[in-house]
Amino acid sequence: MKNLIYYLFVFCLVYSLPACKKKVENKFGNKLGDIGAKANPIKVEGQLIEYGDFPIELVSNGKLEAFQKASLKFRNSEKVVKINYQNGAWVEKGSLIAELDNQMESLDLEQAKLRMEKVKLDRLDLIVSHQVGAKRPEDVSPASLNTFNIKVGFKETELAYQQALIRYEYTRLVAPVSGRIASLECKEQNFPAGDKPFCLIINDKEFEVVFPVMENEIARLRVGQEVTVKPFAMDSVTYIGRIAQINPLIDEHGNVTIKARVPNTNGHLVEGMNVKALIRDKVPGGLIVPKEAVVLRNNQQVVFSLLNGRSYWNYVESDLENSSSYTIRVVKAGILKAGDTIITKGNLNLANDAELEFKFNAK
Repeated sequence: MKNLIYYLFVFCLVYSLPACKKKVENKFGNKLGDIGAKANPIKVEGQLIEYGDFPIELVSNGKLEAFQKASLKFRNSEKVVKINYQNGAWVEKGSLIAELDNQMESLDLEQAKLRMEKVKLDRLDLIVSHQVGAKRPEDVSPASLNTFNIKVGFKETELAYQQALIRYEYTRLVAPVSGRIASLECKEQNFPAGDKPFCLIINDKEFEVVFPVMENEIARLRVGQEVTVKPFAMDSVTYIGRIAQINPLIDEHGNVTIKARVPNTNGHLVEGMNVKALIRDKVPGGLIVPKEAVVLRNNQQVVFSLLNGRSYWNYVESDLENSSSYTIRVVKAGILKAGDTIITKGNLNLANDAELEFKFNAK
């Protein structure tokens, strides 16, 4: 009886092994997953392609130059006895900036004045005695006045006076324009350097931005066109100016020099400052896409569009460019047109004819 129970137990055990093995294999196969399972759609974002006027930006680097600037230098080499202003001070036109030792020039001028007065009196005596009631040079004829001038030496005395006055003025530096004093290095009781200016006067209320542009950009520029100026030292600050000059000469580098007038509205602009000049214009009629919509495939530019829920690549060539966009021309078998939906995000590794989960992005 014991043997019968033993044989029945072994028989049942052997019979149940294949079923267990099959169950394990099925479970293992389910873990791997089905080879033919469908891939999830690729999440992308995009927008409608536009057609219209394309805003272009011409960017160039330039320098600031004062619209009015004067370089002052003494004609004489005497000792400087008086300096009335220092660097950074504002002076009005006609202000006396500095003065040399001019004692001799002052005496010569005073003597010339005295001689001039004596000659005028001598001429007046001749006028009074020549014609009854005449008291001024205008009261006699030009011919008579010329004769009297010759007799008393009026012309020679007047010239000597003018010469003495000029020699005296050579000892004084007077501001020819209003502006700010710069590069003044000499001190009182010292002799001014003869090989460089005594000082500069810079009118820093208005500057000229001098910058080059390529010759193929000339057609887009015109006098009066708006220019945005950004100093390198203050990148967050912008100034608005306008083109004042376009030099009609192309240099050896293929550039044309442009000058734009910029007001120093807050007083922070300084002579010689490095700036960036931006000129904006519009070119009519073009397909406009964001730069992120253009990717490379086999060294060719491609823009992906959305077609029946799937990706479709369009070979393109970019034309105009600004800081954020291109204008494009569709080549080969591309079908892009205004109003189509293009992909701007998620397109870097995108393939043609991929199923998409699309979302419009905010511009």
